[in-house]
Amino acid sequence: MKQFWILLQTEYRKRQSSYWLPVWIIAGVALLILLLLLGALIFAPSELHIGGVDGGSAEIRVAAYSLIFSMGIVFLVFMVLMAQSSLNRERQLLCDNFFRCQPVSIWKAGAAKYLMHVFGGSLLLAVLALVAAILLSFAMLFRGNGFPIGAALGGAFLGWVVYLKVCLVIGSLIYLFSAIFKSSAFIKGVAALGILEGTFVLIETIFRHQIALPGVFNTLFSMIGMLFDGDADPKMLNAGMILGDIRILWGILFAAICYFLGTYIYRHRANGES
Repeated sequence: MKQFWILLQTEYRKRQSSYWLPVWIIAGVALLILLLLLGALIFAPSELHIGGVDGGSAEIRVAAYSLIFSMGIVFLVFMVLMAQSSLNRERQLLCDNFFRCQPVSIWKAGAAKYLMHVFGGSLLLAVLALVAAILLSFAMLFRGNGFPIGAALGGAFLGWVVYLKVCLVIGSLIYLFSAIFKSSAFIKGVAALGILEGTFVLIETIFRHQIALPGVFNTLFSMIGMLFDGDADPKMLNAGMILGDIRILWGILFAAICYFLGTYIYRHRANGES
């Protein structure tokens, strides 16, 4: 266990700036918004009309969810950048042989890379979610709507869970791409999926749609499960909507397959090149 913890720390140190850049970007945007609001309050207070949510728990929950969902998009970009080089970064830097010579199981090393590159950023997002929920609750307190910390934490938690669900499917797939492609794994992987999608469409056309093949991208996104029901009232957002979708079980299975296939390819490549 101590060895695995060291592996996790090593992966963090290798890309430390990539983990923190989303935090600084979000902090910078938040500071810019605060400065703009402050300037408006000073120079044109009569023209400033700030909309917001009312004090209802459903409104607070949706507001917190939307806020963390937006933050998650920033983190997702950096997750893709890290995950696409999970199993090929050392080879790009010509130091792959050094890392392979370490007395560590390649499966354990792969697990450390997978967890840190796919899910490592979610820990920082969780901290931001907690801070955002507290700040949102204080904002409601100052407006005279009480201190709805429960609803704010609930919405922030659901937004964080959605980020984890996306990482589980998309991040795991990119981890597999990193084992297959030597560079630009994300772009090449998406291109390969696009070619596969086009091939399926061509086959269906040739057979005059007498056979139905699954849509590649639709299948991938369906495994993420429910993010939010666009046809439902936003106020109906709840844990059952986000966590109760059984399709996420397929996402977990898909993630496990991607991890084992990616690490197996990495081990096979290591043995073949040694």
